[in-house]
Amino acid sequence: MRKKVDDYKRLTNDKELTYNRREIDNLNIPMIESFLFYTKIIKKLQMQYFMIGTHINDGYLLKQVQSYIYLSLAKEALGQIRGAFSGIFSKKSSVDKKLLYDALHAKGMYDLSLEQFYATSSHEFSKQLHSITATTEYGGIEHVVNKYSSLQMTDTTENPQRWFQSSTNIINQISTIEKSHIATIDNYIQYKSYAIKWQIVSQISFLLFIFIFTFWLSHKLKNSISRSIALLSQYKDAVDRSSIVSKTDKGGRITYANDKFCAISGYSRKELIGKSHNIVRHPDMAKSTFKDMWQTILSRKPWFGIIKNRTKSGDYYIVEVTINPILNHKGEIEEFIAIRNDITDVLKLHKDLEHTQEELIYRIGEIGETRSHETGYHVKRVAKYSQLLAKFCGLSEKDTHYLTVASPMHDIGKVGIPDEILKKPGKLTTEEWKIMKTHADIGYELFKDSDKPLLKTASIIAYEHHEKYDGSGYPRGLKGEKIHIYGRITAISDVFDALGSDRCYKKAWDDKKIFALLKEGRGKHFDPKLVDIFFKHLDEFLYIRDAFREESAYMKEHQ
Repeated sequence: MRKKVDDYKRLTNDKELTYNRREIDNLNIPMIESFLFYTKIIKKLQMQYFMIGTHINDGYLLKQVQSYIYLSLAKEALGQIRGAFSGIFSKKSSVDKKLLYDALHAKGMYDLSLEQFYATSSHEFSKQLHSITATTEYGGIEHVVNKYSSLQMTDTTENPQRWFQSSTNIINQISTIEKSHIATIDNYIQYKSYAIKWQIVSQISFLLFIFIFTFWLSHKLKNSISRSIALLSQYKDAVDRSSIVSKTDKGGRITYANDKFCAISGYSRKELIGKSHNIVRHPDMAKSTFKDMWQTILSRKPWFGIIKNRTKSGDYYIVEVTINPILNHKGEIEEFIAIRNDITDVLKLHKDLEHTQEELIYRIGEIGETRSHETGYHVKRVAKYSQLLAKFCGLSEKDTHYLTVASPMHDIGKVGIPDEILKKPGKLTTEEWKIMKTHADIGYELFKDSDKPLLKTASIIAYEHHEKYDGSGYPRGLKGEKIHIYGRITAISDVFDALGSDRCYKKAWDDKKIFALLKEGRGKHFDPKLVDIFFKHLDEFLYIRDAFREESAYMKEHQ
C-alpha cells in the first residue's frame, strides 16, 4: 500500500516534471506542447488511480487518495485549458477551432474531477478549494471559458499575458492544496506503518510464546501416556464441535459420523453407519469428481475439493472437504477421515455479490444514457437483444453472460461529451460530430486497464459498437471479423432499438423503415450472419421490444 502511494508521489515530485512545469509557467514551451504535457499527466493520474484503488484496503486512506487524485486531475485539466486558450489568444486572429474543442473537452474533465473531489474530500480541503473558486480572479477565468464555450466567437480580444498569469495563479493555489493533501496522506501512512510494526512485534512475541509453551507441553506429554490419550480425546472433541466429520473403511463404508454430519445431512447416525457416502450424493456432482477423489486417496495422498451434497429431505448443502488416508506403521491404509466445512452460506453470499456487481454495471450504463435523455429501458432492451443474438450465434454461456451484463455500458463514454453537443436537437456540425465520436474512446479508456472480466467486456463493447462491417465505422475503422463479436452484436442491438425510439434529434421510425435499413446494412454496417439471425427470430426481438418499452400498457395487459 505504501509503495503505491509513494509511486504516486513520485509522479508529482519528479525533477523532469518540476522542470517542465517551470518552463510552461515561464512561457518557454509552445502552447501545444503545454497542452500535450498536461494530457500526458492526466493519463498517468488516471492509471495511478486504478492501480492504487486495487491495493488499498484502508477505507479512510482510499478516500483520501481518491480525493487527492481528483484534485490533481482537476489541476492538470486546468493546465490543459490554460495551454489551449493561450494558444488561441496568442494568434490575435480568428479562433482556432481545434484548440477551442480541446479546451472545452478539458473543461468537461475539469468539471467532472472537481465534482468528484468535492464528493470524496474532507471538509477542510473542500473549504480551501472553495475559497479559491470564490475569488474574482477565478471568476474571470470562468467568464473567459464560458464566453468561448458557445462556439460562436470568430476572433479573440483577450490579453494572452493577463489570461496566462491569472490561470497560472489559480493553478499554483490549487498546487498548494495538493501539497497539503499529500502531506496529510503521508502522515496517516506513517501512523499506520508505526501501528503495523508494533502489531508485528506483538505477533512475533506471541508466536514465540506459543513455541515455548508447545515445547514445554510436548516434554510433559512424553511423561504421561494417559494424559496424551486424554488430550487427544479433547482434540477430537474440538474437531467434532467445529467441523463435519466422518470416517470410512477401505471399502468406503461409513464407520463414524459426528453430530454435525447428522445435523446437516438430516440422517441419524444409525442410518449412516455401514452405508456408502452415496447416501448423500447430489445428482449435480459429476462422477469424474469421485473417480479423481478415490484415485488420489488410494495413492495415500490427501484430497481437497468442494462437494455439493443432498440432505434426507432433498435439499442441498455445499462443503469444503479434506479427505486424509490414515496409515498404519507399515504404511498401509487403515481408514479414511473426512473433515468438512459448510460453505453453503458463503457461496450464496458470493453469488449475491456477483449480482450486486452486475446491478451496479447496469445502473452505471443507465447513468450514461440519462445524460442524453434516454431511459433505462433502452439499455435493458439492448441487453436482451444482445443476449438473444449471442445465444443464436453460438457464444458460450459465460461469454453470453458477460455480454448481456456489460452491454448497458456501450455508451458510457457519453459522460465525457459536453451537453451542448450531446443534447443538441439538430444535426451536429462536422467538428461537433468529431467530438461526439470520442465517446467510444472515452468508454474504452475508462475500463481498459481493469482485470475484471465484466469490465474488460464493457471496454470492448464501448470501443467497438460503432465499428461497421465494411470498415467505414469508428473509432478505428475495423472491418469484418476484426471487430469483436461483442461489438458486432451490440451494434445491431443498439441501432435497432435507437431507430425505434424517440431521440432529442429525431422521431422514432416505423418498423418497415427500420427493417429496410437493417437489410440494406447487411454486410455494410452489420455482420450479415447476425442480420440473418435477427430476421429469422424477428418475433422474439419484437416481443422483447414490447415487453420492455417505456409505456407500461403492454405490461398492464399481461399482469
